[in-house]
Amino acid sequence: MRNVWIVFKTLVKDWLRSPTGVFFSFLFPVLLLLIFGTLFGGTENTRYALYIQNLDVDESGNQTNLSTAFIEAIKSTECFDIKPLDKDVNISAFVKNQQTIETLRFLVIPDGFEEKAINKTVVVRMGIIVDTLVYVINNYSQYMNASDIANITMGKEMLSAYLNQTNATSPEVLLIADEHAQSTQIIKGIIYSVSNGFNNQLTGASDIVIPKSEDLQQRRWRAADYYLPGYIAAFIMTNGIIGMTTTVTEYKRNGIVKRLSATPLSKRDWILGCILQQTFLGFALTLLMIGFSWAIFGVRAIPDLYAVSLIFIGCVLFSSIGMTLGGFVKDIEAANGIGNAIGFPLMFLSGAFWPVEVMPSYMQTIAKGSPVYYFHQGLREIMIYSEPANATISFVVLTVLAVIFTLLAIKITRWKDL
Repeated sequence: MRNVWIVFKTLVKDWLRSPTGVFFSFLFPVLLLLIFGTLFGGTENTRYALYIQNLDVDESGNQTNLSTAFIEAIKSTECFDIKPLDKDVNISAFVKNQQTIETLRFLVIPDGFEEKAINKTVVVRMGIIVDTLVYVINNYSQYMNASDIANITMGKEMLSAYLNQTNATSPEVLLIADEHAQSTQIIKGIIYSVSNGFNNQLTGASDIVIPKSEDLQQRRWRAADYYLPGYIAAFIMTNGIIGMTTTVTEYKRNGIVKRLSATPLSKRDWILGCILQQTFLGFALTLLMIGFSWAIFGVRAIPDLYAVSLIFIGCVLFSSIGMTLGGFVKDIEAANGIGNAIGFPLMFLSGAFWPVEVMPSYMQTIAKGSPVYYFHQGLREIMIYSEPANATISFVVLTVLAVIFTLLAIKITRWKDL
């Protein structure tokens, strides 16, 4: 083990002399952490800018009560920054005149909104009454006298006749937005939910099924806390695979490995020393990311002993994968290409930046066969849910793979014949 320690210290000193190595090992992942953390987890509440144009006004030019109530219902969601738009503004011309990179969205409440809403509400309530009378006749007529049955039947027929002659249409509100924007579907869902609640209020519907919820967590996490385990797993993986593959290939090209093979240093000690050095860098990167996340995003998810153990195994695994790839490749450019081709797809399939569940089914299958997925899920179970027992599979999978790839790296790395 003395030789392993010597290799470790030598490699760390050599790494510190390389500004490029420091940048891509530390600063580059931290920059990505800040970018992705800001995009996906840096804010607690997202508010969408929404222009609302209310065309439903009375004879005096005032907005009708129901259209105003609908706007207030949208405001109550606290999901939008509402910007009123005058009814005389042409939206197409307005968009052309806007010199801004802001995503523009418009909600148009048409003329006649209140009148149509009232008429439709009357029709819906009458329909409910008719259905109720039919139910009474079908199920309770045996308990009523003939006169009562006749009166109920006549009332049902009169209401049915009125409904057949009435052509009430539902009022529509128009959302104008870029259908290709990711936020559009979210906004549609919010407006549909508001519309459903508004409809229930108009028709006098009572709450039959009342949803309730309980907080699964004992501690309150920020959005960035949920992403931190994924960031740690993803960047340890890329540093291990891409960094180790490139470094080993460069040592081979420069003849360093060939000269080392002429010394008493064994191939096993060389490989274990490289893996130990990369594991040290993985822990240093983890501490740096946690420090930045705590200072900038206020995260509270700090690794405990179980998480530290899993991080250690993950560092060993991905470093050994990098050593294995380095044993196959001699050309530094090819090493960069292979490392990137393997590392970056695994990073984005890990579930670190978006849930695996939103991917197509075939990609979910691929993602769940990736060691980064188990690394990420295991860290999340420990750091977020405080359930290290649920990370047992992650520990087993990563440990087995770490042993396999370490032995494979020792097996395939050429030593004496270089």
